Amino acid sequence: MLSKRALRLLVGTLTFVLALAGAQFATQSAAVADQSVNVRTVYYTAYAYSSQSSQAASIWNSAAPNVRMVSSGSGSIRIYGTTGGGSRAYVCGLGCATIYIDSRDIAAGHNALRIVAHEIGHGLGLPDTYNGICSYLMSGGSAGTGCSNPYPNAGEANRVNQLFRSAATSSVGPFVSDVYDPSLVRATV
Repeated sequence: MLSKRALRLLVGTLTFVLALAGAQFATQSAAVADQSVNVRTVYYTAYAYSSQSSQAASIWNSAAPNVRMVSSGSGSIRIYGTTGGGSRAYVCGLGCATIYIDSRDIAAGHNALRIVAHEIGHGLGLPDTYNGICSYLMSGGSAGTGCSNPYPNAGEANRVNQLFRSAATSSVGPFVSDVYDPSLVRATV
């Protein structure tokens, strides 16, 4: 049997341990809440392939929590249809691109959703890999017409998440103006 003094000491110790555990939980909860502060919104406008653009935005929203793509009438990522010249993205900064989806690529058997998600990937900061591996969204057309995977792999998603986390915590905004500059980098399927 415990003495009153030992019992008080035990209750005090348990109270202290529970307070520490609560402080640890509060710290972890604050860290999770801080992650939501890192979310940057990227507005996109789909002048063509609107269904695929909406699906691709949803895919990126799920894959990279630090970026939130939202449809808008005047987005910094603009998606157009074209015939000829190949599907491509003219990148004008993080979260900014003019994208052309070539109907000939789709007619050749490439998956429209994969193309749109891939080209949006450029606007979110990713380069082409051209490694021919279907599980890499940024392998683009090099994976062949049999590949219909529209999802970024973990490495690609993590890279976009890092870019937008860094952008959200920097004192200088990462986004360039909404002006399209054709002299900037051209990335293709």
